[in-house]
Amino acid sequence: MALSAPLPVVRARRASQKRAAARTTWQAYALIAPAGILYTLFQLVPIVGAFVLSFTSWNGINLGRITFTGFDNYVRLVQDEQFWQSALHNVVFAALVFVFMTFGSFLIAAIIHAGIRGGAFFRIVFFAPVVISSVAVAMLAIFFFSPSQGLINEILRTIGLGGLAQPWLGSNEWALPSVAATYILQNFGFSMILFLSALSQVNDEMCEAAEVDGASQGRILWGIVLPSIRPIASVVVLLGFINSFRLFDTVYVMTGGGPFHASDTIVTYLYRTAFGGNQVGYASAIGVALFVILGVIAVVQLRLTRERGES
Repeated sequence: MALSAPLPVVRARRASQKRAAARTTWQAYALIAPAGILYTLFQLVPIVGAFVLSFTSWNGINLGRITFTGFDNYVRLVQDEQFWQSALHNVVFAALVFVFMTFGSFLIAAIIHAGIRGGAFFRIVFFAPVVISSVAVAMLAIFFFSPSQGLINEILRTIGLGGLAQPWLGSNEWALPSVAATYILQNFGFSMILFLSALSQVNDEMCEAAEVDGASQGRILWGIVLPSIRPIASVVVLLGFINSFRLFDTVYVMTGGGPFHASDTIVTYLYRTAFGGNQVGYASAIGVALFVILGVIAVVQLRLTRERGES
């Protein structure tokens, strides 16, 4: 029969294990401390600061003129037609992104994954705009959409469709779709790469077995492929909606929110209110409202994804 270790030895061993565990814990804290400090300073503190400022009236310059106004900014926000118009533009933008970027990128990814000739070339072509600055892409888009010398109108006139030429960025009707098209074309490749990575994980043997059993391509797509790529598809949809409501640079460079607020988004309206109108308190209330909207979108999307995964 094996003899147990003496009690002092057992206690010393346990104490040594506790010290080793504590040392490992402190080392882990030390490694994540720089990132935690930066995250606190540049993320958590501004969020809390914006929430506090949303209950005040401040011009953003003189700290001595900050006055507490309670819920006045939020009451004004509910009654602000310009805010709701900007929010509607974000909804339209999100719908366009959802339809064209999600379904379009999946279609292109499926075609490339099927083994189309020149697939590597098309990957580069579609993904190249992603690595280019959005400001640079927006500046280039201004040239394309120019009413007098723009490439789009010149092509339409060349092929005899000059009647379809438009003052794209100067039109109340076409300014928002033009900005949306620019954003979608720039970020299309990122969603496509995500779908390509998801399609590469689909079980080909299962698809072949289903095809041998007489399943149609649509049945295979609906029953095998889509469930396999659902996590990645959820990420694409969620990022699309969140980025649609956070859109700023492309709109600001191309139209500045015009003409006559026809392409304004929540963030461009927030920016103009804070830095153009010196209404930092009210702009903070707009930012808090945007934070709540994005939080609701994320929670709903994740819950739907979880319910579908369980079913």
